[in-house]
Amino acid sequence: MHLFIIFTLLLAFTSPALGQPIQLSIASDVSERGDVALALTLKNTGSHSLFHIHPMFHFHHSMSMMTAIRELKPGQSITLENDKHPPVFRVGKYPITAMVKYKMQLGGGKSESILHTDSFFFKESVQSQVQGSIQSSGGPESSVLKIMLQNHSDSLKNIRMMLLLPPGMATEKFNGMMGFTLRGNAKKSFEVTVQRKIDSGEDRFPVSLMVEYGEMLKHYSGEVKGIIQFSPSWYSVKYLLHFTALVVMGLILAGFYFKFYSSQLNKKGKTNITGEI
Repeated sequence: MHLFIIFTLLLAFTSPALGQPIQLSIASDVSERGDVALALTLKNTGSHSLFHIHPMFHFHHSMSMMTAIRELKPGQSITLENDKHPPVFRVGKYPITAMVKYKMQLGGGKSESILHTDSFFFKESVQSQVQGSIQSSGGPESSVLKIMLQNHSDSLKNIRMMLLLPPGMATEKFNGMMGFTLRGNAKKSFEVTVQRKIDSGEDRFPVSLMVEYGEMLKHYSGEVKGIIQFSPSWYSVKYLLHFTALVVMGLILAGFYFKFYSSQLNKKGKTNITGEI
């Protein structure tokens, strides 16, 4: 009975945390001439209203701000159209990034943000031959991203990449964009140190690396996703309650074992004394 209660408490502690209260989706329409029309849909999936919502698109080297939303009620959806994306001329795949800042209270408070990445095709669906991985390790204030990219084709690629970080973070000796040549079937590894400027109480954050290149009059785009962690790989603030539950369970089990073991010793001692008499 005691073990069942402990296990039930542990399940309660390990239930998944709720995500962001706002959901983003991007729809695209590209004309035969390469004109790009985008539509960003925002939906409040939470149980409370969101306020002071500022959506924006990121286009390569520029930002495009959209109409601010004063309030988004629970369950409400709003779609905003945008035609500011530069025309595309090469057949292929292109990245698109949307970022939305919002507040949980009407009167102000701390701004939250959400980043959403997507892509669109122009005339032909092409697949990038450059893939990679992101790993990280760090302490409370800084984290080191270990990035690896590999060219899975025989031809060289002139790579342009952009690192997308959550708000409140900055990199050392890296402005977020980099260009280099990656030879056929070659790998390139490098490290980027990320500093956390604001302590939000979390220690793990999503990060995306957008990778682009052109080849044979076509444009290719890919995305590498990873996690920035500001703690050892075996620990997370998110699971602090989980660790606490495990420690409590361990202590209780140890107490039961000690009590059972002591009672067995007492019984054995009484048996020996009775036998001697």
